[in-house]
Amino acid sequence: MQTSPKGINSQTSINDFLESISKLSLDDQLMISEIIHKRVIEAKRKELADSIKESKEEYLSNKTGRGSVKDFLNDIKEE
Repeated sequence: MQTSPKGINSQTSINDFLESISKLSLDDQLMISEIIHKRVIEAKRKELADSIKESKEEYLSNKTGRGSVKDFLNDIKEE
């Protein structure tokens, strides 16, 4: 279980949050669910974009190699 810097148990905070949400109307709960879902999608999209940017930078600075899948598999076997 993780704890925050202030020592508050994260699981307790999550449970408190969920308890608060359960007291809302179903429409409000659905709206919160949709907002969280969209935020997660955006966060994943940003992570992917950052990864692509990093990969391009490594490729352009010759930090990566070129080759076929066979070459790649051979390199793995050699390590």
